Amino acid sequence: MVDSFQDVIDLIQPEQVGRCWFRGQSPQPQGRIFGGQVLAQCLLAANATVEGPLLAHSMHAYFLRGGDPTTPIEFEVDPIRDGRSFATRRVVARQKGAAIFNTSISYQVTEDGFTHSQSMPKVPFPEEVDDSLKGFTYPSFSDMYQIDRVRITQRSSQPQEKQQNWFKVRGDLVSDARIHQAGLALISDCALLGTSFYPQGLEDWDINHVVASLDHAIWFHEIPDISDYILYECDSPWAGNARGFNRGQLWNREGRLLASTTQEALVRPKTR
Repeated sequence: MVDSFQDVIDLIQPEQVGRCWFRGQSPQPQGRIFGGQVLAQCLLAANATVEGPLLAHSMHAYFLRGGDPTTPIEFEVDPIRDGRSFATRRVVARQKGAAIFNTSISYQVTEDGFTHSQSMPKVPFPEEVDDSLKGFTYPSFSDMYQIDRVRITQRSSQPQEKQQNWFKVRGDLVSDARIHQAGLALISDCALLGTSFYPQGLEDWDINHVVASLDHAIWFHEIPDISDYILYECDSPWAGNARGFNRGQLWNREGRLLASTTQEALVRPKTR
């Protein structure tokens, strides 16, 4: 049983069984493995092969098959490149010999340079949001991964351009930038997929459509602290051919842009 997000990290942390070979498990029960979990696990596995002060600055991933939460996941890390400023890792996640997920991760040392950033949208802070909007549609997900969600945008039959939510993990979390990045990667797969239905004004999209993440990218801009609320604003500039394209940005409550995401998802109408 898990009582905090730190417990979740301890549970899903891949065990290193070889120099570049890892084995991980999943929280129970779930019908298929949540994609954000595998994103986080691949990042955690790759981190274990990267020495020095380098931190991930981007991940580019493909979801290949649905994962079975009752079966261990094997992670193969390919140390493609180690440089003075950058390093690159490729990770393939497999179950029963078949690849279910792959990703490329790029790392960089912290360097000086010019800065600029978009401003955080003006939204109510989590403490100001109506209590009726708080919580996940499926409480079991929130309890399984120990993540609190405060909805700013709710589903509607009227078209909406954006979806906005606050997310925060439960309990104390170690002060480790790589762990907080892994947690942010997990959170980055929350809410993003469904954003392509908001411009359509479809309230029951998860009942009337077959949905699945196809690919996912995340760029880490700043070191996050996910023990406090993170604003996740998503939009969908395009949908077609049974696919929806979504974008997201994550800010801390002080207005610093922490990360940007993109994802394309299968959004196939059910015909029977």
